[in-house]
Amino acid sequence: MKPRLFLVWMLASGLGWAEQAQLAGLWKNTAVGIGQSAVIISQEGATIHVAGYGVWAGGGAGVWHSKGARIEGARVKIPITYTTLPKPGFDPQVELDLGISADSKTLEGTWKNSLGRKGPVRFVRVQAEAAPKTPAEQAPAAEGPAAEPEPKP
Repeated sequence: MKPRLFLVWMLASGLGWAEQAQLAGLWKNTAVGIGQSAVIISQEGATIHVAGYGVWAGGGAGVWHSKGARIEGARVKIPITYTTLPKPGFDPQVELDLGISADSKTLEGTWKNSLGRKGPVRFVRVQAEAAPKTPAEQAPAAEGPAAEPEPKP
């Protein structure tokens, strides 16, 4: 009986690890009325940090960020703060409540602000571009010194 319990525990533990969505990367807000959308997500374990930009129809550019939101299973709630408002009277405090698709390529759910307004929102992952092909002599140098600097006399 003990080997079966151990096997069940191992299987359940493995499934728990497999559920951790990998959201780091570039995303696009597909909402009607928002252009030039770019959302960057960085991730450390289940914690994400987000920065976003978009241009609102009838307004202008909006810039926002969030620090320390947590992925919980197949959902993530992201409290965001606008540092540049796209329109006068725009509420700078918004919460996104998003479901994560099984393939981690879509985030879909609702936004709501502190004024009680809410609506649908959908983000799609932007596919990574291939690395640029450059001759070795034109490739950017790695970060940091190539060799230890010589001590000065």
